Amino acid sequence: MDETPNAVKQLYTDVEYTIGSNPEMEKQVKHGCVVIGRLRVYSSYNSGLAFVRSGAFPADVVVKGYGSINRFLHNDVVAVQLLPMEQWEDVVSGELEPDGDDKDEFRTMRPDSERLPDGRRITRWIRDTTMNNRKNREMWLAEMMSAPTQHNWHGKKPSGSVIAVLERKHPLLFVARLADDALSSQEVIQDRRFYRFKVFDQLLPHIAVFGRDIPFSLRESIRERFYLLRLETTTGGDIVWVESRFPTARIISTFGSVHSLRANTFAICSAHHIVTDDFSEEACNCIPDRLIIPNSEEMKRTGRRDLRREEFVCSIDPATARDLDDALSITLLPGGYRVGVHIADVSHFVSPGSALDEEGRARATSVYLVDRVYHMLPRKLSEEYCSLHPGSDKLAFSAIFQLDLNGKLKGEWFGKSVIRNRCRLSYDDAQRIIDGNLTTLDALDYGGVTDRRELSQLKERVATSVKHLFDLASKLRAASFERGRLAFSTPEIGFHFEDISNPTHPIGFNVHRQIEANWLVEEFMLLANLRVAQKIVQYLPDQAILRVHPPPKRVLFEQLKLSLARVNIELKGRSNKSLEQLLNSVRDHPLRDEISIMVKNTLSLAKYCTNGENFTNKVPLGHYALGLEWYTHFTSPIRRYADIIVHRQLLCALEIESIVKGKHRTGKTCAGAVGMEVECLDSAEFFTSTYEVMNIADECNENKRAADSVSEASLKLFFCHYLKSLRSLWVSSNKEDPFIPRVDAVVISVAPEKKVLMLYARVVGISVEISLKSKTQKFVAESGNNENRDESNKEETASLHSEIRRKRGSATGGNHRGGERQKSPPRAQEAKITINWGLHPQTNEKVEEEIKELMMVSAVLTIKRNVKGYEEPDMIMDPPWLRDEKRMAIPTSLV
Repeated sequence: MDETPNAVKQLYTDVEYTIGSNPEMEKQVKHGCVVIGRLRVYSSYNSGLAFVRSGAFPADVVVKGYGSINRFLHNDVVAVQLLPMEQWEDVVSGELEPDGDDKDEFRTMRPDSERLPDGRRITRWIRDTTMNNRKNREMWLAEMMSAPTQHNWHGKKPSGSVIAVLERKHPLLFVARLADDALSSQEVIQDRRFYRFKVFDQLLPHIAVFGRDIPFSLRESIRERFYLLRLETTTGGDIVWVESRFPTARIISTFGSVHSLRANTFAICSAHHIVTDDFSEEACNCIPDRLIIPNSEEMKRTGRRDLRREEFVCSIDPATARDLDDALSITLLPGGYRVGVHIADVSHFVSPGSALDEEGRARATSVYLVDRVYHMLPRKLSEEYCSLHPGSDKLAFSAIFQLDLNGKLKGEWFGKSVIRNRCRLSYDDAQRIIDGNLTTLDALDYGGVTDRRELSQLKERVATSVKHLFDLASKLRAASFERGRLAFSTPEIGFHFEDISNPTHPIGFNVHRQIEANWLVEEFMLLANLRVAQKIVQYLPDQAILRVHPPPKRVLFEQLKLSLARVNIELKGRSNKSLEQLLNSVRDHPLRDEISIMVKNTLSLAKYCTNGENFTNKVPLGHYALGLEWYTHFTSPIRRYADIIVHRQLLCALEIESIVKGKHRTGKTCAGAVGMEVECLDSAEFFTSTYEVMNIADECNENKRAADSVSEASLKLFFCHYLKSLRSLWVSSNKEDPFIPRVDAVVISVAPEKKVLMLYARVVGISVEISLKSKTQKFVAESGNNENRDESNKEETASLHSEIRRKRGSATGGNHRGGERQKSPPRAQEAKITINWGLHPQTNEKVEEEIKELMMVSAVLTIKRNVKGYEEPDMIMDPPWLRDEKRMAIPTSLV
């Protein structure tokens, strides 16, 4: 029986520095000898490498050496003593800059700060009087200590050592297991010794539990179970350490078998600080007992538009979706279309500053695992009040666009609305209609309508709507490719279960691609997000929260070009349009999927930030992959907190627009002039200051990365369990043939500095990283692979830091004064690694092989426990003489 609990209520440390408690340190902060920032461990705690970051710094401060981060944890706010300048390093210039024919394409990355593309003027109508009230903690502390407002570091990246923790809000509860080398098989647990436990988070040190705190009943099977640990704290609330290296803890309870899918899932969530416990009573009390749809008088008073008769609304979602936060409508007009994008009005229920708002912000995103979803908002909202189920009236925030027959925008309207979803379709349903199979209309959900005549009319309108939407989406999509938008269609793995309502162990899998119905919906979501971004930038240019995608680094782009040349594919230029032309040219290439993945891996990560922050720090604006000057997230407020902020900002922007144009409905008197006070707006409660939006953007970025990591780990974990089940089934039914799941694979990445390569097996849609230090591979392993090293750690630190200089360059920095010297970026070279396969079994000659990207090999699927501690798929590469061996047709079902 699995004793894994359904949820764990997390506890936190609470360490906050009091101004005036360390006058000597504060004096050094004032003089700039000590700086205050947030500690970010690089790669792993054992690397001994970290960066200290602040919005006030022109570059990150590097903290090197294993002892330098002892007793300090990832995300601590710390004070750093800067080392002498001669020990600092030059910043490497690594940003992708346009030249030659690329200049036109790159203009969209640095748009005009005064006008939108269609000529609308961008104006700061609102005076943000709250700008200085909500700075993040590190900047606030620095300001309170009179730190310099500007740091002139002469184009260098400083080095330093951490001297104090000023703020620490860190989880106290962790799911962990005994470290592999903490206890030998014959060793008896001793009370006075401590034993290291490992959490699934490389950024944290091992946790020490003394033998006296390990109950006798647990000792015999201690290696086979997960445990819930609680870090020990001092009377001041901080963590207790042993040997200045390991935080100490006590075992609270067992947490399931290390072989359990459920226990591993919880351990992964715990390591990434995913909130798994229920919503607080205070948050749930913010939700009304029943959903009330306003009457016509109330709608007129509040400016909410009744679209129930005006718009024929349908939704298209995954078949298993419960939180339907978007729907579409389309009407064919003389010379064009009217298209409605209707988004659940979540901000109506989530009041700023409420307990519900605070919990939604803390979670920031819904987390989607293979077998479950951890919702950002309570189910009563996400699956009932806000979900746009068919046949029921719902509150929405609608965007209605007028477009001509070619898809060119002619007009738009944004506003709160009431809608009724007339029909729910899955992507497969919509695809069948697109393909001309209208029999699928008989099985759709029309919200309980039973009248035959009405049903017949609904079916006809649904079919017409889907066809019109597809025709228009095709034109919008073609136009987006013209501007250089990138579209990827790489396979994704999904799983089948015996009971979809209670997914436990997978009984099958499939590798699927996006279909046309997916991008039908996507095109209209992109249109809404683009136009909303422009609207909030126009009227709230400093506060507008955007989704920004910086261009890729030059060196990575050049390496991609060299790798493609190996297979006679030319990549011209370095713009997004060049990449779009590449992806289009390889649509029928046998290595299409692998090339698409390599292009994805070359790109930078998208992030949230404020529009004002971008212009202030000269950060490249725009969304590189979409080829857009401005872009935001408006269309998924049920599952993304950033979208809730965008809804609030759009509400403010629309009111400012009405004031400026002299169409303000009612309420407070507000002169339509630059410098209006926030308080004069009816929507003032929804206004969020620039600094607070910056904080929210940072939090959303952090939580998005964690959610993505957990989702990926969940997919890999479930595939491992499917592979185990497949092996057991094979062994029980095939007494003679061994289980050798050999597959074709392609090298999609080679990193000589890290001594790793990555293989991709299309048949299962899985990629794995292989280290040249691996002891399980068939090649001769390179030495130096020891996770818990101390002195040997210095070599890894140097290697990692070298890579940081090469790849990150000045990306973590900000402004550098003209004329200050920077290192030139390294010239790209074709990535390759030489593997020693040992002696050939027939010739007895030494075999070495040069491995390059896009090289085809074969490998055997297996399972490994990665450096983080949890299971993921692995591949054992075949030496050249085994690559003609028979491949296994991997069964996609156990039944």
